[in-house]
Amino acid sequence: MSPRSAGATLLVVALGSAACTLLREPAPRPPYRPDRRDYATFRAAWPDVHEPNYLPFMAHRIPQSGGRGDALVLCRWSDADMPLPVYVGTPEIPDGLQDEFFPHDPVGYVDAVERALAAWERELEDLVRFRRVADPKQARLRIVLAAERAPVSGERAVVLGSTRLGSACRTHGWFEDADRMRVSFEVPELRVYLADEFGLLADDQVEWIALHEIGHALGMRGHSPIPADLMYEVLRDPVQVRELSSEDVNSFVSLYRLPNGTVFGRVPASGESPRSESGPPTGAPLLSLAPHVDARLGYRVAPPRGWVRVDTGRGVVAVDGVTWDYTASFQVMVSRHPTIESYLERYGDHYLLRGRLLAYAFVEVNGRRALRTLLETSGGSATERITLIESGDGRVVVVTADCPTRYYEAYAPWFDAALASLEIWDQS
Repeated sequence: MSPRSAGATLLVVALGSAACTLLREPAPRPPYRPDRRDYATFRAAWPDVHEPNYLPFMAHRIPQSGGRGDALVLCRWSDADMPLPVYVGTPEIPDGLQDEFFPHDPVGYVDAVERALAAWERELEDLVRFRRVADPKQARLRIVLAAERAPVSGERAVVLGSTRLGSACRTHGWFEDADRMRVSFEVPELRVYLADEFGLLADDQVEWIALHEIGHALGMRGHSPIPADLMYEVLRDPVQVRELSSEDVNSFVSLYRLPNGTVFGRVPASGESPRSESGPPTGAPLLSLAPHVDARLGYRVAPPRGWVRVDTGRGVVAVDGVTWDYTASFQVMVSRHPTIESYLERYGDHYLLRGRLLAYAFVEVNGRRALRTLLETSGGSATERITLIESGDGRVVVVTADCPTRYYEAYAPWFDAALASLEIWDQS
């Protein structure tokens, strides 16, 4: 999400398959859109942050006087606040929501929140810790399990959770010897609704909502731009996103290891900084000296040197830039289909709907039968090359490379070199 003034609100659209998005409120400043150049400047000053991450989207925008521009500040609970006292009250579920034949035990919802808190502690390597308290007056963070139907917002959206972040980060001046602000952080309450128009939610649904909202309460001002992340603003399939992704973990670990009040960057109060576009690569292709090896899926590949790579669980994706702002990508995905034809029978329409088919041909890739297709996507502004390779043991390896159409000729040798490095092992 873009930085907003009041808070983070989790919505579920009331459709056949639920989707989550966030209610946007007017911002006091023009929205800040980070790009890789902003991040590169920050990364040069803080080379030990974990990658890939979405740290720029976590920053709080703090207005400054004297023409210095607004400061983008990373703000969180202090180390002295840990373990953070947390109160989770057991909800009283009214008869109107309960199923009279199969009543829901409210303790199950409390247990779901407990699992969410434990997941954050575990994934963040104990950088954050929680301490349950029995008295809400002793808590620094209260998690309210609202035993009522979630309110409905516009566009048939149901508000399932909210965390007020408008004044969470408070600034107290600058450190004299560092480009860093003195800050304090306070989120007194987050709220999770236990029912929608269909009735009470399941425990695992409440656990997911609590996971997401706790992320905001720990310092996430915005939302991740990566659809597979827990902290992404739109949840298209709640079954697929049930835990913290590598970007989620890297971002919060970095947030809690950086000095509190670290300045990510500055933007003009009247608008955004000028944005320049990265051009295509020059010179002969260079591949990574450390290839990506996946013994479980049975392949090895060397992405272009210097590209950021992310393990997706079904393969790997490497990008020229950062995961949320890149010019080109090279992706390997392994699918359990015996032939190219069986794969296309299942997914062919998906590819054809992505754009206009420019060319296709059966080829050999490292001695294996393959089909190469070239698509024009995004109204002609991007080119996508998909190569389907039969492993010979019941798998199809899908290699997708994409970049702006105007840069395709420059990137094609890099795509070719990475593809030529692909080794597929027989797993029969």
